[in-house]
Amino acid sequence: MPRSLGRPCAGDRSELRLAYTDRVSYFEDPAEFAVADARHVLLAGDESSVGELAEVLALLPICARGQVFVEVDDAASITTLDSPGRVVVTWLVRAARSGEPGTGSRCARGQAVARATRAWASEMLDVDGHDAADYHVWIGGETEHLTGLRNDLRMTLASIGARQRSSSVERASH
Repeated sequence: MPRSLGRPCAGDRSELRLAYTDRVSYFEDPAEFAVADARHVLLAGDESSVGELAEVLALLPICARGQVFVEVDDAASITTLDSPGRVVVTWLVRAARSGEPGTGSRCARGQAVARATRAWASEMLDVDGHDAADYHVWIGGETEHLTGLRNDLRMTLASIGARQRSSSVERASH
């Protein structure tokens, strides 16, 4: 049964910016992630987190934008995840991917989603006009690759946020 495309958006952009300028929005628990003002999202996980991803997607406002990466073992494991229209869900089939380049090894659990998420984050998170705190990030799953990804994204978001705050202070002082 199809659901509505999301909750109504709360407030305008300026109110959201004021609410989030001093903190990085990274959530460990999907219950914490359920905020009505999540405008930009990056969600990722493996097959063990599909239920949690569905919960988070169901709570996003209709105006949310972003990316969801879900890694599964095979194509038969792909299901439907409803999301707001500007949130793209990409399924990554582990059986169709290789492991480390040049090794001929199979893709390890969490490896494909970690690669895809890092690539997306490197292009999309540090963009002029987007404050790092405008992004809400949640990574599900408990593999070595996903734990490393969580740590990398925490550091990346903190670094971007610090650089953007520093730039704001410099502009204000001139």
